[in-house]
Amino acid sequence: MHISKKKCNFAAKFVFFDMMNSDIYLRAEQILLEYQGMHKMRNTPERRLILRTIASHGGRFTVAQVKDWIKDAFISQATVYNTLQLFEKAGIVHCLRKQHSSRVMEYELQLGEQSAMQIICTKCGRVATVKDMSAETALRMKNYPNFIMHHFSIYVFGECKHCRKTSNL
Repeated sequence: MHISKKKCNFAAKFVFFDMMNSDIYLRAEQILLEYQGMHKMRNTPERRLILRTIASHGGRFTVAQVKDWIKDAFISQATVYNTLQLFEKAGIVHCLRKQHSSRVMEYELQLGEQSAMQIICTKCGRVATVKDMSAETALRMKNYPNFIMHHFSIYVFGECKHCRKTSNL
């Protein structure tokens, strides 16, 4: 990824994408534009830059990492945090809490109504996303009165293989 080192207007910044990241960005941008339109929100250059940055990096990320990635853009950590909160409400990212008592939060791209199951090690904080078709089928077959499920998130807390191995030594 290349971001101009020169301090300049947000709109003048350009991030180079490979084809896959460009498609991810375009899908995310469409979701964001629809959400902002429904809620009468402005489409700010800061939001576009943050969206472009997380789409180009992919994977999991924290607020601090995003702030580091865009350090030349004069965007505060609070703006990054608030923007990621907006992206979560819009269904663009999903917030992963590494431990139920931890204040450390990681985000990952979600892009719409994708369901996820996270397994989280309570010792080392490792997070893995797993696809469990039996859990998904069971949840989708369940009827809830006065409620229509669109997607779900499940957090499973325990001890990973690595931590179990080191504790048995």
